[in-house]
Amino acid sequence: MDTKGISKLDLKRRNRKQILLAIRRAGMLARVDIAAQLSLTRAAVTIITNQMIAQNILEDTSTPAENQHEPKKKGRKKTMIRINPEFRFVLGAVVNETSVSIGLSDLTNQGIDNRYFEIGGQTKAEEIVQFIVKSCKELMKKHSVSAKQILGLGVGVVPSRWDVLRAEIRDGFATFEKLCYLLEMELSIPVLAESAISLYALAGIDYTDSSTSNQLLVYSGQKFHTVTVYNNELLGGYGKDTSSVDRVVIRAGGAACEGYPAGSVHAEQTRAALLAKAAAVTGREMNMDELNAAYDAGDEKVTEIYEYTLEGLAHLIYNLCMVYDVRCVTLQSFRISQKTHDKLNALLLSLTGDENAIQLRFSSVDKTESYRAGSALAIERLFYEMGGMTAAETNA
Repeated sequence: MDTKGISKLDLKRRNRKQILLAIRRAGMLARVDIAAQLSLTRAAVTIITNQMIAQNILEDTSTPAENQHEPKKKGRKKTMIRINPEFRFVLGAVVNETSVSIGLSDLTNQGIDNRYFEIGGQTKAEEIVQFIVKSCKELMKKHSVSAKQILGLGVGVVPSRWDVLRAEIRDGFATFEKLCYLLEMELSIPVLAESAISLYALAGIDYTDSSTSNQLLVYSGQKFHTVTVYNNELLGGYGKDTSSVDRVVIRAGGAACEGYPAGSVHAEQTRAALLAKAAAVTGREMNMDELNAAYDAGDEKVTEIYEYTLEGLAHLIYNLCMVYDVRCVTLQSFRISQKTHDKLNALLLSLTGDENAIQLRFSSVDKTESYRAGSALAIERLFYEMGGMTAAETNA
């Protein structure tokens, strides 16, 4: 291991980080296996893990790690180590197009409690900030969690709400310095903020499931967004532009929309485009719940326009999966019924010819659970990237 130019503190943090990441991938791991995976000596791993056990970051389960298919071996048996999910807690917040979700989670991002607030086009930034602050304080008080027990607050903001929350766009990246400053002043804990789209993908990673280590998140809202996860990492990082898919042409010479090429995803696939098409053929205005109900009931006019749109969506998903070589696709913020989901699966099957070629699933981090996207940011940046070390330790 090349350590030239790295301070002792940086090396310590890096080693601790790698150990924590290895344990996260496995769920629990023995010291000897950690040493083998990371090319560290067993003595070094023992010293580091013992320190983190003493700090309550890790737990030694004292459960022998035995494989029933291997012959019994003499000598000391391996014991498993896991991350203590209650070493610290995190707060998460996500500002969506129509709601704000706030919650308290442990280090495995299991939700403990949450708050939910529906917002509209006239909701002001001050109302959103006040709700976040009030909810965080209520959750901490209710569950007897002090500020010292909180790693921090992670905030995700969907692009359509960036202007409201005064995001600054620099070189194409959104920053939320003003929002973070206001929240830190009120809560006295570290606050981080990023685009909610990337954080949805981050929160959806199952590090223990290798079949989902490469996946695609498709977000449906005022615009379409996509995020690709490769080897359990966000391709392009948090700041990558996720909206470029909105301009992709899926039907040459198709529907037109000002500022977009004819037949673009934005003109063909967005919720507003679908509802406008449905209104044109039925003569009545509907929301997505009403449209889904009409489709489920077999309304012929709605079925025709809906399945025409689903065909375009199936082709989009198929093409993206081929380009990025992914087989797992998560639908985020899609307001569709189970019948619609089944039809989309059938269309994908007709394209692939293999029912296992593309695995389609709904996001588990949605609606009232959206806050866990923010929690994922706090856990990643303030726990794993810090090697479980506090600000006081890193500044010592």
